[in-house]
Amino acid sequence: MRVSVVITAYNSEAFVAEAISSVLEQTHPVDEIVVVDDGSTDHTRDIVESFSQRGVRYTYQENRGPGAARNCGIRETSGELLAFLDADDVWLKDKVESQCDFLAAHPEVALVSGFAWWWNVKEDRRFISGEVPKSMTSLRRDILVYNKIGNPSRVMLRRSVLADVGVFNEDIRWGQDWDLWIRIVTHYNATILPKPVIVYRWHEKNLSHTRRWERLYSYWNVSRHAIQANQSVSQQPVLMLRSWSLFAYRRANYMIREKGPRWRAIIYAAAAFFAYPMDMGRRKFKTLVHALVGDRFFESGRRFIRSRLRARGSA
Repeated sequence: MRVSVVITAYNSEAFVAEAISSVLEQTHPVDEIVVVDDGSTDHTRDIVESFSQRGVRYTYQENRGPGAARNCGIRETSGELLAFLDADDVWLKDKVESQCDFLAAHPEVALVSGFAWWWNVKEDRRFISGEVPKSMTSLRRDILVYNKIGNPSRVMLRRSVLADVGVFNEDIRWGQDWDLWIRIVTHYNATILPKPVIVYRWHEKNLSHTRRWERLYSYWNVSRHAIQANQSVSQQPVLMLRSWSLFAYRRANYMIREKGPRWRAIIYAAAAFFAYPMDMGRRKFKTLVHALVGDRFFESGRRFIRSRLRARGSA
């Protein structure tokens, strides 16, 4: 099956060359690469066009958001398999091979994702993010509450499913990828490979981490609407509670990170933990403690615990 890659870029001159190179260096070659420039005002175009001799195509559109850019790339490509890459992310070398092999061996699966290495550029901190669903039933339930599939850079899907469920909803500014995954998972099988397939950069200019409050509310709206559309009335209250608890948890973390009013961080952290401690209970409790004691005492406590654990390990 032919593999088409859609790379979306917006003012990505610092990252786009590395993103393109990570596709070209795959252990399983892809068949076409299209970079959709979503209205960049920097040197993104010049950098992308320097790869034209290697088969990379450049397409420009006025700034309409990442969903519209991905839809443009879908229209510009023809492969049976579609993979996406944000210009500030990087694929690991066997991403395409792993996902192509899985889809070839499992024709009943329409979408495959994987884990991600998250890289906090400012703090130079890395960790793996991802979770394998216990079953399709649990995935169909959990994805209504949070984006278990992950960002588009982690995904490969069969183009044929888009004729049934549609493409990215361009009216959703934040979470249009999650909205599409929900529609796919509702009607088709999907899976998450238990291995990292990308490096996700977390940096100050990252689109996903600007205008944070709008982003949080948009994510919450995606979840609420999906729960209402896909679950029976009897199932909705618990899922709505889970969704709101996650919203409150994220808001508390943003309050802490942005040095917002401490009392608000405490309220949101407490609400998140006590509303639904069964989801990410340890993380929610840690956020509540952080909000209660403040940055100074929280960091001192973490350093003390780590030193005790290291001492115990060397004993």
